[in-house]
Amino acid sequence: MKKLSGILIAVIMVIGLVVGGFSFSETRKHITSNDLQEIEKGFQEEKVVENEDNLKGLEDEFNDKEEMNKEKEENKKHETINTEDGKKPLPNIGDYGQEGHKSSKKVFLTFDDGPTSLTPKILDILKEHDVLATFFVIGKLAEDQPDIVQRTYDEGHMVLPHSYSHDYSIYSTFETFYDDFYRAEEVVENILNIEVPPIFRFPGGSSNHSSFRYGGKQFMPQLTEDIKEKGYYYIDWNVSSGDAGPDYNDKDKMLNNIFQGAKNKDFIVVLCHDVSWNVKMAEILPQVITTLREQGYQFRTFKDITEEELNKMVSLKIANKSIVR
Repeated sequence: MKKLSGILIAVIMVIGLVVGGFSFSETRKHITSNDLQEIEKGFQEEKVVENEDNLKGLEDEFNDKEEMNKEKEENKKHETINTEDGKKPLPNIGDYGQEGHKSSKKVFLTFDDGPTSLTPKILDILKEHDVLATFFVIGKLAEDQPDIVQRTYDEGHMVLPHSYSHDYSIYSTFETFYDDFYRAEEVVENILNIEVPPIFRFPGGSSNHSSFRYGGKQFMPQLTEDIKEKGYYYIDWNVSSGDAGPDYNDKDKMLNNIFQGAKNKDFIVVLCHDVSWNVKMAEILPQVITTLREQGYQFRTFKDITEEELNKMVSLKIANKSIVR
C-alpha cells in the first residue's frame, strides 16, 4: 500500500512538472508574440525620458553657473575701493584695456567747456548710438550743475578738468595757473567722489597763443614742462569740428572740418564743445558717429586708454609723456 502511494505521488509530481512547463512555455510564447515589442518600446521611452531629464539637469546646472558668473561680473562693475578719504581711485594710465582693441582705427570724441543746457542733449545722442566720450569740464559750471556731471560719469563717459574759470589770465604765472587748475580738479573729485586721474586739457590747448598777452611766448613751453614733471598728462587734438569759431552755426562746414581732418588718419582726437549755443553741433553728431563707424573707427575714451594708445598720442603730439620718477 505504501509502495502504491509513493508511485502515485511520483506520477502526480511528473504531471505537475509537465503541466507547469507547458504553461510557462505557452506564457513565454504569449509574451514573445504579443508584448515583447511593447515592453521594448516602453523601455526605450523610459530611457528617452531619463536622458531628457539628465539633459535638462545639465542645462539647468549650466544656466545656474551662467547666472552666477553674470552676477559676479555685475558685482565687479559696482565694486569700489575704499580709501582713507572715502574716494574711489582710478587706476593709472595703462592699467585699463590691457586686452587691447581689435580695430586699428581709433577715435576719441571730446567735448570741452560744459556742463551746460546742451550737455544732456549730447548725452542722449551718445547713449542712443552706444558711444562713450570724454568731457573736459569747467569747474565753476560743474559746481552749478553737478547733476549733469554725475549723469555724464554714470553713463560711462570720462569727466576730466579743463580749468575752473577758462579765463586766459590764468596763464599769467605758474601760481595763477595752478590755483585755477587744482580748484577745477577738486570740484570734479568732490562731485563724483573719485580720485581724478592725472589727465586734463589746457584751455586753448598746450600751444595756445592766448597766453602770449599774459605770460609771454615762452610761458606755455615752460608750463608744459613743469606740468610734465608733476606727473600730469595733457591732451590736445588733431581734428577740430570748428564749433568754437565762426563755423559753429554751419553744419556743412563743421562736417567738412571733421571728415577732412580725419582723412588718411587712423588715430584721431576730435575737439567739440558742448556750450549752450552749439545746437548745430548736436544736430550733426549722429552723422559724425555713423560716418566714422562706417569708416572703421572704434570709439574710445580716456577712461580706459592703453599705454600703447598714449604712446601713439605722444608721437602725434596730441599728448605729453609724463616723467616717471
